[in-house]
Amino acid sequence: MEWGELIELMKRKKAKPDRSLYEHSNGVKATASMLLRRIPHDKRLDDCLVMHAFLHDVGKLDDRFQAKLDGKLKRAPPHAYLGLELASRFLDCEEPYRTIALVSILTHHSDLYVSLYRNEISKGEALVVDGTTISEPARFVKRLRNTVTKGFLEDEYGMDSVEIRAIYTLFNGLLRVSDWLDSARLSADSYHLRDGNTVRESVITYLSRKGFSLRPYQSAVLGRGGGYFRLPTGDGKTETSLLATPEGAAKVIYSLPTITTTEAMRGRFETAFGTDMVSFAHSMLFLSLYRRGALDEKLLHRYAMKPIFVSTVDQILLAFLNYPRFPVREFALRGAHWIIDEIHAYTPFTLSLILDAIEYAKNHLGTHVTVMSATLPTPLAGELEKRGLKPLLPFDTIADRYRSRKRVEVNVEGEPLENAVGDIKKERGKVLVVANTVTRARRLYEELEKELGKDKVHLFHSRFINRDKEKKMKLVEGIESGVLVATQVVEVSLDIDYDVMYTEVAPIDALIQRFGRVNRRGRKKGRVHIFEPEGKRKHLPYDKDAFNASLNLLGELSGITNELDLLRINDQFYFSIWEKYERGIDEHPLLRTLKTVTRWKGSEGWLTTRDTFVSLPAVPKPYLDRAIELASEWENLSERERLEATVYVIEHTLNVPIWVLNEAKVYNEDLYNRFGVFGVNMDYDYTVGLKEEKPGMVMF
Repeated sequence: MEWGELIELMKRKKAKPDRSLYEHSNGVKATASMLLRRIPHDKRLDDCLVMHAFLHDVGKLDDRFQAKLDGKLKRAPPHAYLGLELASRFLDCEEPYRTIALVSILTHHSDLYVSLYRNEISKGEALVVDGTTISEPARFVKRLRNTVTKGFLEDEYGMDSVEIRAIYTLFNGLLRVSDWLDSARLSADSYHLRDGNTVRESVITYLSRKGFSLRPYQSAVLGRGGGYFRLPTGDGKTETSLLATPEGAAKVIYSLPTITTTEAMRGRFETAFGTDMVSFAHSMLFLSLYRRGALDEKLLHRYAMKPIFVSTVDQILLAFLNYPRFPVREFALRGAHWIIDEIHAYTPFTLSLILDAIEYAKNHLGTHVTVMSATLPTPLAGELEKRGLKPLLPFDTIADRYRSRKRVEVNVEGEPLENAVGDIKKERGKVLVVANTVTRARRLYEELEKELGKDKVHLFHSRFINRDKEKKMKLVEGIESGVLVATQVVEVSLDIDYDVMYTEVAPIDALIQRFGRVNRRGRKKGRVHIFEPEGKRKHLPYDKDAFNASLNLLGELSGITNELDLLRINDQFYFSIWEKYERGIDEHPLLRTLKTVTRWKGSEGWLTTRDTFVSLPAVPKPYLDRAIELASEWENLSERERLEATVYVIEHTLNVPIWVLNEAKVYNEDLYNRFGVFGVNMDYDYTVGLKEEKPGMVMF
């Protein structure tokens, strides 16, 4: 077949019910060309990149695909497989880029794995146009697939496997994003920022509306990202990081530790930049979009299809862990400004993933990376510098901001927190009580509720069902007086401000974060009282060494004169436990996937099980019968009823520690197969959350 014949066929056949294959292919080609203008890459690859985008759908010429479009067939062989050999005839690129481009075409709807299209290959499925077989791709596809999955490409061309991966995600990410944008009739301009100045101007306007002007240190970082910096709590770290967005940044990617903080930041970003500019993602995205009436926008949000993207950090790490559609996730980082908030908040395992991801993104994706924290320890700053991040704000320029502040007076008490109930009930104003376990938090709440009444005491922890978490979050942010009893969920990124805190001992960095919830604006005199849990396992849920190191430093906390003292003590803490972090960092677990281009479905589970105590989703007893009923009736439900059933189960699910679940697990095959959740035979109510069934059971 000659080029002219191919073009005539593409003009005559359809890609969509209302568009010819030629129109769609040209649209994808034009979109790809526009996207390439905004991202750093080897310009010598442009012709190959654009041509492979144009040729990606030639398998749709097949008679069965055309019949499917016309409603005459329900299924057709995958067009990515059918068209590959035909596309190869017209793809004139140097090797290994030609091979990588062809693999990109083969995988533009399905990630690469060792048996991809095995059934089609074994059947010898061929490309048939107008009744004539014009290509028999089975052997070609098998040879190409094996060349990449078995490492022959590295051997033949002497290329580093990480470099090959970066080239593949450039081709495949560009192709998939261009295909999606053209299919949705969206412009390439909707995907990228116009320039970094757009972000900076919007932030300045946002601050102005709130009555603020730029502080000297904010002016000093304008357009200078990436790098790292420290700033005290309440000093505008978020705005400062955004102001550092460099002129050439293609997107802003903003990462946070938790769903709660991501949702809060999404609201701020939508106010500052407008909803058309902002996409967001976390593990509860479906529920969040459902409540907004925007389920049809799921792809736009999950895959960062807007210029500014805010998400939990796991959504970014999934790109590097080869989670399904990882090239699309990774493509969003090309030329982007990736801001990592609260870098101190991660365990050694996740921190090692983040550090290797930073290095890969900087070296292979042209990503500008900015990292920040109020309590960034010196050893971690050293690790960031090893990866090419320099201080955006030399510490001597902002040391006075720490030195001039003493927002809390710290008192170390030599007894358990339960002994302080009498003192807590005498307090006035806003009182924060933080326990390290859900079990102790609930027990304290119940004692205080008897003394003060339900209207004066509130409880917030991680073992509420999803429906109630959102309500609790709004309640926490709106408390004007009374007592909030909580767990670690209040530590990170929440803009709450209390007068006094009673807290259990925790690792020093966690304690400092808790301090930041008291007298946050520095306009009054805040107090913190620290108590020590009892028992052989009093360190849980924390690492025992980190907990004991913190116990040894409590005396120094009681003598602080300003927040610079807190940074010094935090450094002492980190230096004492840094060997454990070094071991985690030196494992380099991310290299397992950064050296491959095949998908890995275990990545999501790896993040949730390697990093902390394992927890699994479950529906508690009051809602379990209804959830099981919906799962068992699924086949008889209408589309609308299935949506409502899905929402019901998600809203009434919570994460349960595995040792607790093992004590009270209810396994229903329909419920698990349909929704991926268990039941748990434990009571629950809105006020206190999940209730322990057995004496001595402890929940974190």
